[in-house]
Amino acid sequence: MEKIYIMTWNTELHVESTSSVSNEKYKAVKEVVERHLEQKNAVCFLQEIPYKSNETWEEHTIFSTLKEDFPEEQYDIIFHLTSKNQIMMTIAIARKGIISPVEDGNFSTNRTVTVRYKNTDLFITGIHADNGKDNKTYLTRLDQCGSAVILGDFNAGDYQESENRDVFNSILKGHRCICSEITRWRSGRPTPIDHVFVANYLLSKCSRCVVHKEITCSDHYPITFEIDWE
Repeated sequence: MEKIYIMTWNTELHVESTSSVSNEKYKAVKEVVERHLEQKNAVCFLQEIPYKSNETWEEHTIFSTLKEDFPEEQYDIIFHLTSKNQIMMTIAIARKGIISPVEDGNFSTNRTVTVRYKNTDLFITGIHADNGKDNKTYLTRLDQCGSAVILGDFNAGDYQESENRDVFNSILKGHRCICSEITRWRSGRPTPIDHVFVANYLLSKCSRCVVHKEITCSDHYPITFEIDWE
């Protein structure tokens, strides 16, 4: 039996500015991620990681710094490159040998990443759902995802103000949502839009799901939980 430590977090790092404010935000995010990855078998799924600057179309300085801080000799950073000029993406990051990339034709976009845990049959998908008019379609498509764990920013939830509340409540019937707390705070409006869906057969192995409201360097809070894996 081994324990897997998983984090999902919309970092809000897609900003274009390279000002000291932006750099300080990155440093704060990096410290949180580093601390999480100190645990054995830890994986982070991060949304809104910038890839290219839409001002220069060069690799974003934040992404360049991220690769330096988590060098490929020690870490795997997995993401989908669907356009040489994509602005932001969802990534999975872990120490070497913990995760490997999985190609999923239904979800091979810059906003989604699927990984296999070691050489097991545990597949985990990190998402950043489309928003606005495209959110309903994106949520519905999640029923095609075969991963045991689907987590990230759903841009919807079971709350009154959610435009696609009914759609959200009808997806992933073979899974259970283990996080429905407030996960985002912007302009005085709290919303539960970041979630963790776990396959029903895996529920008894999941524990300690925590929304870290003490971490405020993004407008979303990180979520962590653990899986006991045999």
